[in-house]
Amino acid sequence: MEKFFLCLFIIVFLCVGSGYSQVEYGVNLDVQGGVENGTIQLVSEPQLDISELLKMFDGNQFTGCNYLEGDTFKLTLIFDNDVNLGKIYLYPWMNGKYSVEVASNLTDLDQGTGSYQVIVNEREFTAFVEDSISFSPVTLGAVRITWYGSGIGSVLIGELSLFMVVEMVKLKISPDPVRLLPGTSLELEVKMQDVNGNLFPYVLDRVVIWSVDDPSVAVIDERGKITGVNTGNTVVTATAGEISGVAQVYVLEEFHSEPAETLHMKIAVVLQDPVIDSTNNRRVHDVWGWTDPMVYINQIVEEFSVISHGVVDYEIVEIHDDDNIFTMIDGKRMSISDAQYYFLTPGKLYGRTNPGTLQYMAEVEGRVRFDYKGMCDTYNFGEKRNRNEITEVWVYSFPFSGMYESQLIGPGAFWCNSPPITNYDKLEKLLPVMGWNYERGVAEALHSYGHRVESVMVHRYGRWDCKNPDPNSWEIFTRIDKDVPDGAHVGNIHFPPNGLSDYDYSNTKYVKCYADNWKRYPVLLDQRRDLNCREWGCSHLGYMRWWFSHLPHFKGKYKGVLNNWWFYAVDYDSAITYEAEVQEGIAYNDQLGIRDFKLYQNYPNPFNRSTVIEFYLPICSYIELNVYDILGRRVMNLFGHNLSSGRHTVNLNLNSLPSGVYIYELKSGNRALHKKMLLIK
Repeated sequence: MEKFFLCLFIIVFLCVGSGYSQVEYGVNLDVQGGVENGTIQLVSEPQLDISELLKMFDGNQFTGCNYLEGDTFKLTLIFDNDVNLGKIYLYPWMNGKYSVEVASNLTDLDQGTGSYQVIVNEREFTAFVEDSISFSPVTLGAVRITWYGSGIGSVLIGELSLFMVVEMVKLKISPDPVRLLPGTSLELEVKMQDVNGNLFPYVLDRVVIWSVDDPSVAVIDERGKITGVNTGNTVVTATAGEISGVAQVYVLEEFHSEPAETLHMKIAVVLQDPVIDSTNNRRVHDVWGWTDPMVYINQIVEEFSVISHGVVDYEIVEIHDDDNIFTMIDGKRMSISDAQYYFLTPGKLYGRTNPGTLQYMAEVEGRVRFDYKGMCDTYNFGEKRNRNEITEVWVYSFPFSGMYESQLIGPGAFWCNSPPITNYDKLEKLLPVMGWNYERGVAEALHSYGHRVESVMVHRYGRWDCKNPDPNSWEIFTRIDKDVPDGAHVGNIHFPPNGLSDYDYSNTKYVKCYADNWKRYPVLLDQRRDLNCREWGCSHLGYMRWWFSHLPHFKGKYKGVLNNWWFYAVDYDSAITYEAEVQEGIAYNDQLGIRDFKLYQNYPNPFNRSTVIEFYLPICSYIELNVYDILGRRVMNLFGHNLSSGRHTVNLNLNSLPSGVYIYELKSGNRALHKKMLLIK
């Protein structure tokens, strides 16, 4: 079975003649998961709907399966793979009796022949009293439970659990391999692994004994906290009675997780920017002196490429720039004449306390809405999204046009900094829609997108409580010093790591911060340093860039969640599908067996004044290292000479250059590698 839940009983068993030791371990069979993936069939007599039958397997004693038309009810479970059954748990809602029959196949079970056995024979139970029975493990392919009521004409079942006995053959140390820096530490985890490679929580009542082969490289304490001493490699061993496990340990000068593959996303742009001054052919943004929205859009596309470390590649595939206005006042769409009235009449756009202004109607009276469905119908966005011709929509509009900053539309849509739209039947997939206005700049656009990321990650993890004693990765990422003193990591969109209030991006207070560790996610070492707003130039845009650049963007999966959080933000449906295909684990940049010419992403990035560039040469080579601005002009030549083979590090100071995107180039012979970096001052 693919998914299991923890059982409370454990049987320690030493195998004889098997060549290794084993521990037998009871786990709750995940019937719901088995039905969903087709490995378990449920058949009842009389026949009930599958949703009703699954209520007895949902782990909730207060939801149950009820048969209200007789005193006898049978449930048969048929398994694709043999199950080693060892315990049955029942929580009934009535008095009665039950029997359990098993066999290796359905034919023997129906006919009572061959492998057929009766495990439980008319055992009595009492209403609302837990009942469980353990027995010698029996291998089966089908099991039938029969309930006999007490004459009330009904059978009421609150909860049923079947427990398998699984053979555990080794301990699995996580992460494996272990990577450290000298002087840093990491808490290792240990789980139990069965003969099929499935992992289970470690719950044995015996202490895990830890050891390392070479203490000159790393040392470990009795709790599994391993500390790097000197660069090199060794082996760590965990032992618990009859079972044990090992993992390789590498203590390195530096290492990074491997970036995920680039996600190519297709944007449909809608410009709600009509001509309102026909005499001078001026649009809304021209009349008010706001920036051309297409300028912002092109800047934002470039920003995402840099701050995602190349993991997100947004491409504009269609632009809709016409006279359609999807802003609605009192349920009716605005016309061009309405837009002229509000944007050409003095005082009619702004004035919070002035009834009749667009701002007042939108923010105070709630009369302004945006017609998302009408927009999708007009431009056929539903079918285009279903065919993957577009992946999301960016709308640039005037202020107070009724849009949310971000909106999810489609089946299974959830809160994304706004109430979801789930009843648009032309969509088969989720369609994200960003709502921006050209009164505001790139910083505000990234800010809005950041709230989208926050909503998506909270939905995926199911919780956001940074003070939780058992925090998930998202809760650790967003910790700030104000909430967890001396435990700040990257922070959230409103609060930087040292922030004391909303939008506190210019706070010069220094705090101890673990942000640098996120280049190695999910390996979070105890490495930290003092940090304040100078890290991001003490500006709103600088912090947005800094925050996004730390967002995990790596290969692999950790505790069931992708190490590339960008995937969830840009295409949640595809991320969930991909999640099931990815093997649990961590992918590292090739630090140990590099065989090719390599240029690594600078760190930190974005950066303020100085950053570090690393590259690898497989042989002694003549190389040049250059820096170019976004227009392709060379602004710096760092050097051009022969270097020995191996890994090289260059400290780069761009204090003399203005803020912006730069490209650094490593050139050797006819080969050249390029990467982008972002300077913020």
